[in-house]
Amino acid sequence: MGMVCKLLLDTNVFIDALAGREPYGKSAKLILALGLLGEFELWFSAAQATDIYYILSDGGKASRAEWAKDQLAKIRGFTCACAFSEEDIDAALGSTWRDFEDACVNQVAHKVKPDAVVTGNVKDFALSDFPVFTCDGLFAWLQEKRGVSYEEIAW
Repeated sequence: MGMVCKLLLDTNVFIDALAGREPYGKSAKLILALGLLGEFELWFSAAQATDIYYILSDGGKASRAEWAKDQLAKIRGFTCACAFSEEDIDAALGSTWRDFEDACVNQVAHKVKPDAVVTGNVKDFALSDFPVFTCDGLFAWLQEKRGVSYEEIAW
């Protein structure tokens, strides 16, 4: 692992951070903050952008649309979006993964080749070829691997 840690974030990490959803909101916000500062290289798929918007806008409600778009615009300033192709869709559909959205994230992982996938549901990524952590698990792993503690940093 190089100096900057490349992370693929599952949709729920963005939702936890942007909507302040507990109990994971604080550590998810910290990951985004560290991405903004260049400590982490943060990735997600172009397909996840619509999911993030839909959830943040509470199903596309006009009253939440501008806020949801603003949140997406903010994270786009310091994240990388990976294209999601028809081959990726077909591979996810043909996979043995139970959850289609997670299978899609896994297809992106094979393109991005992250140091880790970060999700709120580690068990859903049991078939991943990459290390998978919750936000807090990521920080524990980085402390063990790099000797770096992020405990003193607050959002």
